[in-house]
Amino acid sequence: MPPKRRAADRGWVKIVGWVACMALAASLTYTFVTALTQGAGDVDPVFFGMQALASTLFLVYSVRLRNGIFIAANTVAVLNAAGTLVVALLSRGK
Repeated sequence: MPPKRRAADRGWVKIVGWVACMALAASLTYTFVTALTQGAGDVDPVFFGMQALASTLFLVYSVRLRNGIFIAANTVAVLNAAGTLVVALLSRGK
């Protein structure tokens, strides 16, 4: 008898995961691009610092689980949060 599949392996669960991944990536990418093009005046460095830390921890967790959806989502989250944080800190230094 084959082993029972995990709920996360079901097709509809993967689709929901990828939709959530794309929504997260889009929102963080939008914030990063907006900070680059219009300035980072409204960007809270503490929030994006915590976002980068949380996303890094979730990325480590995702790699341990070998969950491709979480790895993709959290890689994008780390890059965007760190990029937005750098833009915010550089604009405050001027």
